[in-house]
Amino acid sequence: MRLITIPMSHYCEKARWALDHADVDYVEDAHLQVFHYRARRAIKAGDFVPVLVDGANVVADSTAILKFLDARLSERRKLYPAALRAEIESLEDDFDENLGVETRRWVYYHWITQPAREVLDIATQGTPRWQQRVAPLLFPMLRIFLRRHLQVSSDAVAQGLQVVTESFDRVAERLSDGRPFLCGDQFTAADLSFACMAAPVLLPRQYGIRLPTLEQTPLAARADVERFCAHPAGQFGLRLFREQRLRRVTGSTHADTAGSASAG
Repeated sequence: MRLITIPMSHYCEKARWALDHADVDYVEDAHLQVFHYRARRAIKAGDFVPVLVDGANVVADSTAILKFLDARLSERRKLYPAALRAEIESLEDDFDENLGVETRRWVYYHWITQPAREVLDIATQGTPRWQQRVAPLLFPMLRIFLRRHLQVSSDAVAQGLQVVTESFDRVAERLSDGRPFLCGDQFTAADLSFACMAAPVLLPRQYGIRLPTLEQTPLAARADVERFCAHPAGQFGLRLFREQRLRRVTGSTHADTAGSASAG
């Protein structure tokens, strides 16, 4: 299997995690933002990632990838157990469409103004060397494009942080009865999705690539990270990464990325 990704994307991390959970061998075809358009259009799969290519099967969208992989899992390992499927899908959709959108906007707001070398050190992990060489030259244009494309502004981020807080509060309320996971006793797609969509404000060490540390985070963003990490839902998300994010060693479709100092 081949997984086309933007390495730092939390939607791509969701697909990586599912592949590892399913114990599937795959190679990650990683691209910097904008450069991924070419890889995806080459297989006529539109403009967005992640995309999973499995022989003749081309599966686009992180949720679709989870469901595709779930068909091969035993009942004990399923991410969508039949009895809970509707509940899981509802939670997953909420996390993807609300929490994930706002944590992504928050990341770009705080990081897009940082020096290009600091941003690209994280963003280009595992990407082809030619993209790593070209990225610093194109970074000013990339910055403008992403601000417009993702509607990044101080007002939008302030409103988005309220959405993030409300999502964390709802998760904490569900967990307040002592259940180990969002839908009871089994790790499901709801848990996986929450952890991934929350990851930008939690900076888990077990993420699929190396994320910045708190000390490497822009000063204006550190208070948010500390607050969300201390929140009961944040503690839950970090626990999921520690206990459930069992990573496999994967290959790369790009021979010229092997041995890169920034490989995640």
